[in-house]
Formats: sequence, structure tokens, C-alpha cells
Amino acid sequence: MTARVIDAAAIPDEPEDHHALVWWGTIGMVVIESTMFALAIGTYFYLRMHASEWPSLRIGPPSLTVPIWNLVILLASMAPAIWADHAAHKQDLRGTRWALALTLLMGLIFLALRVGEFQSLHSRWNSSAYASVSWTILGLHTMHVTASLAETAVILAVFLLEPIERRHYLDARLDGVYWYFVVGAWIPLFCVVFLVPRLR
Repeated sequence: MTARVIDAAAIPDEPEDHHALVWWGTIGMVVIESTMFALAIGTYFYLRMHASEWPSLRIGPPSLTVPIWNLVILLASMAPAIWADHAAHKQDLRGTRWALALTLLMGLIFLALRVGEFQSLHSRWNSSAYASVSWTILGLHTMHVTASLAETAVILAVFLLEPIERRHYLDARLDGVYWYFVVGAWIPLFCVVFLVPRLR
């Protein structure tokens, strides 16, 4: 009886895109964290449903100036993130470096203005159920932005300081995938935190 031999020469050493295990790991993480944001939104509306005032007339609805400007900045940050994705797909080293740097810069500007968004709520985190859940949603998204920017900074440092291999380009593309999630998640969260309180 002869043993069967499988020729594995055709299997790529470093699969790309959806063929890579790390790609599906990132997608799985996005699904899990989307569920967490959904739970936060559910908690918000549950508390709102049982409150006589939301927010209280003393606090009033949140200001919109800083949040709207910050939303524009975050949406605009999609442009360099998409550029990084395309440049990494083409293995364009210079383009990937510049795109990662711009994504990081715009993300840091957004993060700095997030302080103004907290102030726009006109309340401390422990002043009411409305304030607590609003601060929690902002805080959760802030942690995701911070984590994503830290990852972008590390990947940019690798692209600037280390010899680049093919697998590093997949890292840059996955960084973009997670940033898409961070931006996309903020759109419904923005509506909940800053627009819903204005509805009576």
C-alpha cells in the first residue's frame, strides 16, 4: 500500500485579504465589538424610556458645534485610510507611509476634540442616568479610537524603521479595516448621544 502525498507547493506562504486567518480574526473582533456598541445603545434607550426627562431641563440637550466638526474630521479621515488600503494592496511603500501618517494625524485631531464633546454634554458622568450612559458611550468609542490609533502608530513605525516584508502590507490593510469600523460605528453613536436628546 502506497502512501498518498499532497503537493503543498501551490499553497501561498502568506495568504492575502480574506484568505488570511488574521483577516477573519479582525472581522470577528469587529462583530464582537459591534455587539457591545449595540448593547450600549439598547441601554441608552431603556433608560430613556423610564425617565421622566431626558435630559433634564436644567441640563438641556448637548451642544452640537464641536461634535459636528469632529464628525466631519472623522469622516474625512476615511480618505487617507482608503489610500493606505489601496497603497498597501499595491505594495506601494511610500504611499502606504504617507497614508498611515495622515490617518494617524487626523485621528489624533479627532481624539483631541473629543474632550470638547464630553464638555458638550453639560454634565458630569455621575450627575444622572442620562449623563452616565452618554459618557459611557463616548468613553467606549474613545477607547476604540485610542486603540486603533496606537495600532496605526506601531504599524507606521514599522514601515519607517524596519525592512518591509509582504506580510506588513496586510497589517496596514487590516489597520484600515478596523479604522473603517471605528468611523462607521460613530455615526449611529453620534446620533444617539447628540441628536436623540433634542427629540421631545
